[in-house]
Amino acid sequence: MKVSWRQVLGGLALFAMALPVWAKTDTIQYTATQPTMIEGHKLAPGNYTLNASDTTNKVLVQRNGRTVATVPCKWIQLPQKADRSEVLSSSSKLTQIRFAGKTKAATFAR
Repeated sequence: MKVSWRQVLGGLALFAMALPVWAKTDTIQYTATQPTMIEGHKLAPGNYTLNASDTTNKVLVQRNGRTVATVPCKWIQLPQKADRSEVLSSSSKLTQIRFAGKTKAATFAR
């Protein structure tokens, strides 16, 4: 059986379209009780959804279903699985997002 380059190209195209299905996004709810910074973006007090993607290395910050910021993140390995999902901050700046049951965390440089 002879396979043509068109069949190979078609198979590769189908594989490439399926890749986003495997993309993993971790989500956490966050409540800012005071003005808070994340990678140079100021968040007003309120409720936010943080969607962290380990394939794009970005975190989407959403409020009331609207994206208010997209910020870069770096993934680090934790010494053990996180007991719970939590957002860590220092001096009103978000520094890290940990996800329950995961050994990785999203961190921010600024």
